[in-house]
Amino acid sequence: MSHPTQAGFLFNKTTIGNPSHNSRQPKLSVTGNKASTDSPTLNSYRLAMFLVEKANLSSPFRSTTKKSTHVPKSYQLAARLFDEKVILHLKTLDLTENSSSVSLSWLSAAVSFLSTVHTEAEEQISNLKSEADDFQALYMDYSMKVLDLCNLISSAVHRLTDRRLLLNFSLRLLNFTDQMPSHEKLNKAKDALARSVNDTQEPAEEKGLRAKALIEELAVLLGKLTCGKTSGGRDLIRRTFYGLGLLTLLVGGVLVTVMFGETDAVKLPVPAEFLWSDSVNGVHSRIFDLIKPKYNALLEIDNVSRQAVVVRDLLQTVVSDGGDNADVRVRLEAGVKELASSAKKFSDGIDGLTNEVNGLFRSVLKTRNGRLDV
Repeated sequence: MSHPTQAGFLFNKTTIGNPSHNSRQPKLSVTGNKASTDSPTLNSYRLAMFLVEKANLSSPFRSTTKKSTHVPKSYQLAARLFDEKVILHLKTLDLTENSSSVSLSWLSAAVSFLSTVHTEAEEQISNLKSEADDFQALYMDYSMKVLDLCNLISSAVHRLTDRRLLLNFSLRLLNFTDQMPSHEKLNKAKDALARSVNDTQEPAEEKGLRAKALIEELAVLLGKLTCGKTSGGRDLIRRTFYGLGLLTLLVGGVLVTVMFGETDAVKLPVPAEFLWSDSVNGVHSRIFDLIKPKYNALLEIDNVSRQAVVVRDLLQTVVSDGGDNADVRVRLEAGVKELASSAKKFSDGIDGLTNEVNGLFRSVLKTRNGRLDV
């Protein structure tokens, strides 16, 4: 039987039988109504083990035996704790009321958020040991796509470093400590600024298409999972993995849209089963509302590009009139100082995003290698 979800996919509800664990059951002999054991303490311990194991047995008498409610409650508690951690980490992605653009610093925070959630999910899943093995192939597929996406985002960030080099070169030429730089230096600075402003994303088009395809493939991968009641270890793993996948699509979709200009990124509303559904859906809507009117521009890039144009035009004026206009010279010096400030924020944003993408790559790779060694 299939059930549609808010994500727009059709998921298969699978009934999964648990393998018998008779060979691992602790022995417990019962005389009358009292279990015979070496000690009362050991008896309690063995009885507790027996109840847990019994809930996992595939037995023809299972329907006639009253199940312990401790197991499903413990899984439901684990699911709730995971949701609460996600809600706590989501606070790092809050936007101010007057935010007008997505920034490099926000992207860095988003990637850091995803790395943290990935670690939380890995810890929760690894605690379930044998049940996690059934999802290993799915995680291998997921992790490979995330690693590929990290590499593509890194290449896009590297293109920003090329622009940073041009800006820094211009600023070194525009040194007003002693006197007006020579016309040769002014011309070189003007040309470098023009190149930084006119930088295009055409060479990255193929990588952008691949990045978009990876997001779509991750969405299809999520279609292999369901998100329903959490009544066992496998349900908890499925739910955790599904939640991690949704958050990966959120962060990955924003990165691909901003860094490659793919405006039709995949949007998957978060099901209400997750306590953080409203928060994540709200963040998604707010971010894309900011991106589209700005043609995917980032705050730091927008600011430094605008100031680079101002300085470039002033340099053209200075070169044309021979540098004799004192008013233009004052404006040029002030413009260069403002450009240096904008370039510093731009540079810090690049470094921050580079570090966080590398951190996510290392985190996923470590988990992937750990699963392969199991």
